[in-house]
Amino acid sequence: MKTVSSGNGKMPLISLIAILSVSLTINLPGLAVSPMLSKLHHIFHTSVIESQLLTSLPNLCMIPIALLSGKLATEKRQTAVLFIGLTLFLLAGIGCFFAENIGMLIMLGCVVGIGCGLVVPIAAGAISEWFYRDARQEDLGWKSTVSNAMIIVANIYVGWVIVYNWHAAFAVYLIPVIPLALMPFMTRRFILKHRVVGQSSATSSSKPVSAPLHFSGKKSVLILVKLVLLYAILTYSTTSISYYAPFLMDHFGMSTTQVGIVTAAYYFTCSLAGAFVSRLKNLFGSRAILICLALCATGLITIGLTHSFVVYVAASLLTGFGYGIIQPIIYNKTTYVAPTQALGTRYFGYVLSANYVGIMLVPYIDNLARKLMGATAPGFEFTFSGFVVAGLLIWAIVERSNYTFSVVPGHPAPTAAQMA
Repeated sequence: MKTVSSGNGKMPLISLIAILSVSLTINLPGLAVSPMLSKLHHIFHTSVIESQLLTSLPNLCMIPIALLSGKLATEKRQTAVLFIGLTLFLLAGIGCFFAENIGMLIMLGCVVGIGCGLVVPIAAGAISEWFYRDARQEDLGWKSTVSNAMIIVANIYVGWVIVYNWHAAFAVYLIPVIPLALMPFMTRRFILKHRVVGQSSATSSSKPVSAPLHFSGKKSVLILVKLVLLYAILTYSTTSISYYAPFLMDHFGMSTTQVGIVTAAYYFTCSLAGAFVSRLKNLFGSRAILICLALCATGLITIGLTHSFVVYVAASLLTGFGYGIIQPIIYNKTTYVAPTQALGTRYFGYVLSANYVGIMLVPYIDNLARKLMGATAPGFEFTFSGFVVAGLLIWAIVERSNYTFSVVPGHPAPTAAQMA
C-alpha cells in the first residue's frame, strides 16, 4: 500500500486522499452558486438581499452545527457524524433539482448548511489528529487547496450552465458522493491498522515535539478569540468578491461567464497559495501575515474603484493569494492553541465557524454601512471591505509579536516567550 509521511511515521495515501476529499464540500454551501445570484434575482423578481439569502442563510445554519459537531465528533462518533452530515448535504442537493421557487431553494440550502456544518470540524480535525509538524502544515495547506479548488470548478461551471438551465447549476451539491465513497479509508480502524508509526514512538519521547508547546488556560482562550476574530473579519471582507461581483459586473454589462471567471480567479490563487504555503512562509518570513493582509486590502479597494473585467481578474487573483496563505496558517496555529490534541476538533469547530460567521454577515454589514454612509457607488462594498482589511493590518502591526500574527518559518509552534 502506498504511504505518505505523517511527520511521525507513515500514513496510507488513500487515507490522506479520503480525509482531503471531505474538504471538497466545506466551501460549497451558498458560495458555489454565487455566480447565479443576479440571474435568480431576475428569474424570481427578488430583491438583492433576498437573493443573497441563498448564500448567507446556509452559512448561518452551519455556525451552531459546526460548534456542536466539534463536541460530538469524538473518536467513537466521528465516522457516524461525518456520514450523517454528508448524507444530509447530498439529499438536500438532490432536492434543489426539483425546487421551483426561491423559498424552496433557500430552505434546501439551509439543510445543505446543516449537513456541511457537521462535516467542517472533522475536515481539519482529522489532519490535526493524524499528522504532525511539517506534514501537518503541508496537509492543512492541501486542505485549503482542495476546498478552494472545488469552488473554482463550481463557479466556472455555474457561471456557464446558468445561461442554459438554472436547475443544472445545483449539480455542484452532489459532490458529497466522493467523500462518502472514500469514507471506509478514513475510519480509525483502517488508519490504525495500516499506518506505520515512527520507531521512537514506543517511548515517551515519541510524542510530537510540539506537544509540550500547546497553549493552555486563559492564554489558550485569548489566542483562540483573536484567531476567530482575524478569520471572521478577513473572510467577511474577501467574500465580497463572491457576494457582489455578480451585481457589480451585471451593472457594467458583463456576463455571468465573466462573473464565474472573476470569482474563480480569487479561489484559484487561494488554492495555489495553500499548496505552497510552507515555501511561501519561508519567502515572506516573519512578515507573512502582514504582507498578505496588505495584498487583500489592495485587491479589494482596486475592485471597488474600477470597472474593468481585466482589472477585476487581476485584483481577485491578488486578494485570493493573500487570503490563501493566511487561511492554512490560521488552521495550523489552531492545533497549537488547543490545549490537547483531544480538544483539537472542538477548537477547529470554533475557528471554522468564524469562517461561516464572516460569510453570513457580508450582506447585512455592507447594507448597513452603505445606508449609514449614504454611499451610491456600485463598488462601495469592495472599497469598504478593503478598508476593513486595512484595519486588520494596523492591528497586526501593533501586535506583530503576538502568536496570532507572528510567523516563524519552519517552527509553527509558539515560542516560550509567546506562552509566558
